[in-house]
Formats: sequence, C-alpha cells, structure tokens
Amino acid sequence: MPPRKPKTPLELAARALCRTKGLPEDMRFQGAKMWQAHLGDAMAILQAALPPDEFRRHVLDHPWPGPIPPDYAATHTDPDN
Repeated sequence: MPPRKPKTPLELAARALCRTKGLPEDMRFQGAKMWQAHLGDAMAILQAALPPDEFRRHVLDHPWPGPIPPDYAATHTDPDN
C-alpha cells in the first residue's frame, strides 16, 4: 500500500474544529466527510492568523481538500486559466 499523503494545514484545522465541537471527523454529512463541512471556517481562521505569504503557501498553494462549495466558482478565479 502506498504511503498516505500528509494532511494539509487546512485539513488539519478543519479536523480540529470538528474535535472542538465533539463531532466525528470522518462521518458523512451532506455527501462529504464532516471535517470537509468545516473547510470554510478553517480557511477563515488560517487567513486571519497567518501573514498573507504564509497563508498562500500553506493553504492556497494546495488543492482544495473536499467538494467545491457551490459559491466557490462565483468568488474565485483559477490563475492558470
């Protein structure tokens, strides 16, 4: 079995939010894992806590680790296109 990829800071933060609320991280919720439902909050926390270059390096330079939120396409553009 290939080794698992390390979790990104965004995923770790989302999982931590689940734990603080007493929610099971990997339980399915609205078609995704519970921790993925907390990605928006985790991103807001990391953006507030990290300097812009660190936020970009630790969060924005990684693929989004869950289902794309419905409003994401309306508010974000792909810099490669």
